[in-house]
This record gives sequence, C-alpha cells and structure tokens, in this order.
Amino acid sequence: MINPKNIVRYDYSYRELEELLIFCVCVAGKRAKDIAPRVHSLCNRIASPLCLNIYYTREELAKRLKKLGIGCYNAKAGTIYDIVGPNGPGDLRTCSLSDLEAIKGIGPKTSRFFLMSSRAGVVHATLDTHLLRWMRDNGVENVPKSTPTGKRYLDLEKTFITMIPEGKSAAEFDLEIWNKYSNGS
Repeated sequence: MINPKNIVRYDYSYRELEELLIFCVCVAGKRAKDIAPRVHSLCNRIASPLCLNIYYTREELAKRLKKLGIGCYNAKAGTIYDIVGPNGPGDLRTCSLSDLEAIKGIGPKTSRFFLMSSRAGVVHATLDTHLLRWMRDNGVENVPKSTPTGKRYLDLEKTFITMIPEGKSAAEFDLEIWNKYSNGS
C-alpha cells in the first residue's frame, strides 16, 4: 500500500509503480491517508493494476471507484482507463512528463507528483495547496490558493526550485512541506 507520509521511494516494484500512478490520479482533491487504502483495495484484487481494463469496463470501474469513496469517479475511471489503454504513458520507469500529461485527467501536478515520488534526481514541484501555502508563508507574492495551470504553474515551479535548501532533493523538500502542512501546521 502507498504510504503518503513516506511516498518518495526509488525502489518501487513495477506493480507498486502502477498503484502509485493510480493513487496520484485518485488523490487529487482528497486526503491522502483516506485514498491510499482505497486505491490499495482496488489494486490488491488483481495481479497488475494496469490490467484493470481486463477486469472492469470503464463504467464498472467508475462504479467500483464510487463504492470505494473515490470522488470524481467517472472522470478518474476515464483517466485510469486511458492509462491502461494503447495510448497510455508506456514504461512507468522511463515515461516523461509529456507522456503522462498526454492522458486526459493528468496535468502538471499529477505528472510531477508521480515522477518526483518514484525517480531520483527529478527536480520539479508538486504545486498542491500545502506547497502553495508554504510559498505564501515564505514571502512569495501572488501565490494562488489552488493549483495554477500553464505558464503560472511553470513560473511558480521555478520559484520553488530556487527555494530548495542545499543538500535536499526537490522530492524530499516537497514531502517535508507536505508532512508539516498536512498535519495542520
């Protein structure tokens, strides 16, 4: 099962990478500690999470996500179905941001979250509400309360990268901020 408090790992098995990507899609707008066991329940029933299309139609997957309490279940089922389809991102160990973002429902935050959590040396920012709040708390002006898109996302990401303390990876620093701010600090 994905451990949101210790999500940055560079030794995920391929099956765990599949579950991680599905988690990254499903957690958007939800509490990670609630979604992790629900995604695990979905993925644990089958040999390979990215074979969900063999076990479920798109509609059946949406019903399963709804039953598990995963919000926006129709959209997320569509995204998961597209991940496992012929136009999916390819090898999860080598796919790029653009491979991931080519899938409807995966934007900059989700693609970066997946890559930063699973690959050493990736320098990006997962601009979630916690990181945006941290940026505001640390003097960055005009930071929105919710995840921006397009050029604004890229500009804030560049700013965040300049704020990473020496000796820390982007992923470690991002996780440190998330752990602090998700606990209500």
